[in-house]
Amino acid sequence: MNAVIAMCTFCEMHGPKVIFSTQTYRKFDEKEPKKKQHFYGPQELINSNSNNINNKTTILPTNNCDGCENFGNIKYLSNEHESRTSFISSRQPLAEDIANLLSHACIRSLSCELHLGKNGVCYFGDENRGHVLSHFFTLKDAQARGIRRSCSFIVFMKDKQFLLNMWPFFVDNLNQIIQELQEFAERKYNADEAINPQRSARLSTANDGRICSRETGGGMPRGLSEITNEKHVFVRIHMWLVWILSTGAKHFTESYPKNELLMIHQDFIDSPEFINISKIKTSVTILRELSCKLTIEKFRKMLYACLTGTQMVVRGTDDKKIEILYALSSLVPRSCRRIIINSPEFRNINECNFLGVDTSVAVPVSCQDICRLDIIPEQNDKKNFKTHVLKWTGQLPSKLPTLLVKLEKYIFNNKLDDSVLKAQFIALQEEWANIAKIVHSMRGRGHRGDLGGLIISLGAGKHDLKLLDSWSLGLPSNPA
Repeated sequence: MNAVIAMCTFCEMHGPKVIFSTQTYRKFDEKEPKKKQHFYGPQELINSNSNNINNKTTILPTNNCDGCENFGNIKYLSNEHESRTSFISSRQPLAEDIANLLSHACIRSLSCELHLGKNGVCYFGDENRGHVLSHFFTLKDAQARGIRRSCSFIVFMKDKQFLLNMWPFFVDNLNQIIQELQEFAERKYNADEAINPQRSARLSTANDGRICSRETGGGMPRGLSEITNEKHVFVRIHMWLVWILSTGAKHFTESYPKNELLMIHQDFIDSPEFINISKIKTSVTILRELSCKLTIEKFRKMLYACLTGTQMVVRGTDDKKIEILYALSSLVPRSCRRIIINSPEFRNINECNFLGVDTSVAVPVSCQDICRLDIIPEQNDKKNFKTHVLKWTGQLPSKLPTLLVKLEKYIFNNKLDDSVLKAQFIALQEEWANIAKIVHSMRGRGHRGDLGGLIISLGAGKHDLKLLDSWSLGLPSNPA
C-alpha cells in the first residue's frame, strides 16, 4: 500500500507543521537472494538524503521550536522480512518531493479545509498534489492558547479511489490512536491544573494588563512528549502507524473490483432469458429507442424509478417485454436485480423489482411504489398513437440524482455512438456502486450520523442518498 501517514500540529509560533511521518518501502527484485536486510528501500535514497536512518546529529533550524521539532532528527525503522518491507518514521519523509506535498497537505488540513461531522474527517486533493484523508483533533494543553492544541493525522496517497475505499479502515484505527493521545493529554492537563490553574492565572494577568507567558521552554510551545507526559509517545505512534500500513497492505489491494456488487459490465451473459436479445441489441441501444417513445419527463421518471428501487412492471408481448426488461434492469448493479420476465400473475417488490407480465394480467393501479410501462401494439389507422404508456404517481425530487443526470445527458447526446455510450455506462455504474459500498461499509461500522464529509468527498450529495440506499440492499447486511 503506497501511503504516507503523518501527524501534524498547529504551532502557535510557526503555524501548521508536520511533526511525524511514517512511510513504507519494499524490495521487489526477485533476482536478489531473499535474505534479511537492514533496509528494503532504495539505498540511493538513504545515501543521498541528509536525514538518513543512521544516528547522525544535525543542527536544527533556528526558526522552529519544541512545538514543531520535538521529535528531532531521530529515525525509527521496522522491518517485515517475510514481505521484504521496511517502515520508516521520521519528522519528514526521506524523499523531498513527498515531503513538499505532505507539507502542503498539512497546511490545508489545519487551516482551510472544512471538517464536517463530529469526528473531524474530510478528504481533499487532486491528481497533481495527491489525495489526502485528514482527521482533525485537539489535545488538551494547559500552556496552549485556548487550552487546546490543534492536531491532525493525514493519510497521503496517489490513488484517490483506493484511499476512499479504505476510509472506514483508516478512520476506525486513527480514532483509536487519537483517543489514547487525548487520554494521555487529559491526565497531564489535570495534573498541571492541580498545581497551577490556568484559567484563574490568565484572568488575573489580563486584569493586571500583563501578557501571560508560558512557564516552560522560555515561552516556547511545548512538544508532544510534554503535552502527553509520555516519554516514548513517538515510539507508540510509530508502532501504531506501522500496524495500520502493514495490515492495510495485507487486507486491501489496489485491483479492479470484482465483487458481486461491481460485476456490472457483463450484460447478463449468465441469464438465459436475455441471451438472444443481447446478441441482437445492446441495452443502451434499447434505452435510446425507448427515449423516443416517451416524453422527456416520462423517460426521466422511468430512469429515476429504476435507479432508486421502485418496482418496475412491464406489460406487453414477449419480445418487446423482454427487450425492455433487459435494458432497464441493466441500469442497476447485478446484485440489485431481482427479475421475473414472464409471470402469470403480479408479484410484489419482495420477490422482484423488475417484473414482466402479459397485457391480460391484472396488476395494481400505479402508485408511488410501482412504476408501470404498458406496451401497446401499433395501430396503423390511428395517428399519434402512443405505443408506450408510463404510469407512476411518484414525484421527481427538486434535485435529481447525479447518476441520472449524467445518464440522461449521454443518452440524448447524438455525437456518442452506442459502443462509446455503453463504455460510459459501465464506468458510471462502477463508480456509483463503489460509492454505495463505501457508505454502506461505514454505516455497518456504526457511523450513521456523521457521514456528510465522506459523502461529499465521494462526489455525492443528499440528493443521491435514495439511490445509494437502494444499491446498498445488494450488499451484505453486516459489512463491518
